[in-house]
Amino acid sequence: MISSFIRNRMQGYLRQAELFGDMRRVWAKHVWWTREVIISIINNLPSTQNSVTKLLKNPIEMADLFSPYYSDRTVKKIEDLFTTHLKMGGDITAAAAKGDMATVQTLTKQWYANADDIARLFAQINPHYSEDEVRRMMYEHLRLTLLEASSIIQGNFDTGITTFDQIQSEAEQMADYFSKGLIAQFPDSFK
Repeated sequence: MISSFIRNRMQGYLRQAELFGDMRRVWAKHVWWTREVIISIINNLPSTQNSVTKLLKNPIEMADLFSPYYSDRTVKKIEDLFTTHLKMGGDITAAAAKGDMATVQTLTKQWYANADDIARLFAQINPHYSEDEVRRMMYEHLRLTLLEASSIIQGNFDTGITTFDQIQSEAEQMADYFSKGLIAQFPDSFK
């Protein structure tokens, strides 16, 4: 018979594994559907709006992962910031596809400011999230996404695919970082 200590410990490890898996799944959807929207916008596909609708469900899924730990107001801020993040990415892609580089520059500055807001929020809600580290990860995410979109616009599809591989890897690192922070801040939820 398994002691209650061992059983509880195993359940805690399972809860941790579930969080890591769920967080990675949400971030995988984030980057996959972002790529789908980029390709759709650039190629003016009839499925663009369907892809955008699917992508904009991602911030809700992401915020839901934080809902057991933070207030409704904080969870809503996470959702709103990531919704803005995704919409801005689409707007930048649309402007770039039209060759409107002035709009691309303006929106890109705003996109990075949104990343600053995301980093600030996470640092405020969890002492295990470094504002500098979240900002660094978000900036890298934006840099790679811009590279991916510009590669596709220019017809450099090998570069676009290679960049997407980097985006996926970076998204997994971000997902793990957020999971580790939740476990560190709320250890009793994972015992």
